[in-house]
Amino acid sequence: MYNTDINILGGIPDYSLIYAALPLLVEGKDDLHESLVKNNEFDFRTERSRIRFFTLLTSAFISDKAEINELSSQLIQHLGNDEKSRALVLFWLFSLNNKLFYELNRDVFLKYFFQGRAELPKSDVIAYLKDKLATNEEMKGRWTESTINTVAYKYLSVLKRLHLLEGVKKKTFCFVRVSDEMLAVFVHFYTYSNRNNNNILEDEFFSFSLIPKENTVARLKKIGKKDWIKMNYTGTSLRVEGSYKPNEIIDGIFRRA
Repeated sequence: MYNTDINILGGIPDYSLIYAALPLLVEGKDDLHESLVKNNEFDFRTERSRIRFFTLLTSAFISDKAEINELSSQLIQHLGNDEKSRALVLFWLFSLNNKLFYELNRDVFLKYFFQGRAELPKSDVIAYLKDKLATNEEMKGRWTESTINTVAYKYLSVLKRLHLLEGVKKKTFCFVRVSDEMLAVFVHFYTYSNRNNNNILEDEFFSFSLIPKENTVARLKKIGKKDWIKMNYTGTSLRVEGSYKPNEIIDGIFRRA
């Protein structure tokens, strides 16, 4: 089901609030609700904005799979000041949890990213959304021109705050380096989401790793040799899965790196 969580997320100026709140939410909704909504420990101006932020966190970043929630919470706390790696965690989480964000990434952002394009124009996002509205029964006739324009603008804002785009008027692609550790993390997200395709080379979600196809096998073999993931490559088919449970990943990957 489509929603406009992108608009709310794109309007948050500082994602450090998300990094601080998400582990609390994973530990228990009641604890976060008390500190965020009742006690206003995150210093929002109004109760309405506090409730809106709390609802966004639940909708955008909490999965129905406990392993993903535990993994994301531990990573965000462990990565500390590594802002770009924490942003990758949010990128993967929101992609898994939000249908519209997933499809925009798959069909627009990642398409242009792997084509080596320099810029992601807002007009191209708007054109994609209009085409989707015209062909998708769930969305047809429900969004105004103003809504489409806002979603496109906020989508680009989200990608900028996740360090995937940069610029003010024109949004250009950032150079993104995915470390071996974060690639292993992605494989665990992939595993916990139960997307275990018989051939990862044919699974569209693997493009969200931001690893070019021509580098996929070599990069996965490298982390496979460290036993961070399990893999089986036949020359035409590649199967992978994570080696660790969520509570083992920090010690297994980051402290052995």
